[in-house]
Amino acid sequence: MRHDPLPPYQTQASLPDLPFAMIDTLIRAEAAEQGLDLHDGHGRSTWCKLPDGGEFGAKMGPTGSILYVRAHARDRLHDLCKTVTHRLVGHLPDLRPAWSSLDRPGAHPPNFSLARVAGVTRIAADFLRLRLEGGDMGRLSRDLIHFRLVLQPRGTTVPAWPVIGDDGRTVWPKGAATLHRPAYTVRHIDPAAGWLDTDIFIHDGGRACDFAACAAPGTVVGLTGPGGGGIVQAGSLLIGGDETAYPALARTLEAAAADVRGECHLFGARSDYPLPDHPGIRIIHTPGGEAVLADRLRQEGTNARRIWLATERSRLAPLKTAILDDLRIDKAQAHLAAYWSA
Repeated sequence: MRHDPLPPYQTQASLPDLPFAMIDTLIRAEAAEQGLDLHDGHGRSTWCKLPDGGEFGAKMGPTGSILYVRAHARDRLHDLCKTVTHRLVGHLPDLRPAWSSLDRPGAHPPNFSLARVAGVTRIAADFLRLRLEGGDMGRLSRDLIHFRLVLQPRGTTVPAWPVIGDDGRTVWPKGAATLHRPAYTVRHIDPAAGWLDTDIFIHDGGRACDFAACAAPGTVVGLTGPGGGGIVQAGSLLIGGDETAYPALARTLEAAAADVRGECHLFGARSDYPLPDHPGIRIIHTPGGEAVLADRLRQEGTNARRIWLATERSRLAPLKTAILDDLRIDKAQAHLAAYWSA
């Protein structure tokens, strides 16, 4: 029996043909993989608590199972539904949960809003800062620091945006109208003034890069989120990443208390991105140095209370092996993210 109050926003999906034992096994595996706080309701329900206070789980239904998601904000509820559906369908391809909806069909989902380009500024050799203005910025100022920039296909004259379907799920435009949805970090935000800044790493072949390079003031874009992780905090930190992670590293350095100690590793080709100074965190620029750091960790270990590293998938592999397999550091202590794949 639980004693804490339930998050106020909830949606659920009935799965009459899915035995509870099967969904229970999947939820337990997900909790182990993500280092989540797992709870058991005497064999009749299983749920995981999330760092932001939300939760997802399942319980026995009259037949089969009932899958549910709970959150402290309506837009976050929508994000969790998408995440849970995606992860479960990976194991059960025929699963199509129909979530009970808090919103009317045809409306934009609550985790989506429109914004306009206010300006673009070059802040480093390989970075452009995109300022966006619009309503509903408050939801993107919470602990989760990532969002998705939603871009129309090139040449679009009549834009199409996501809407809520009759089953409560988000319906995205398809075919020629498919939207580009890259993930970015909120670098600065002022919800009261209605703007946010995000920094875009410029590289060959990047569709968002091309957009930012020629975006005219007033151009309409979509924003979904928040999502991803929050800012890692501890008394001692080991953080690092390539250019795609520099904005998140900047947020971490800004948020760290003055007495925090640690290292910040920059694996990108350049080190001119404007990172905040921190008195106790040493910045180390080692282009392509993921394997070098992995070897050092195997030899010397680490005293860091929390680890946060994000880079290209194949270059992350030696760090994962060193930290999780060789040093046997708990997954809950180490955030190791593949931000992109070569």
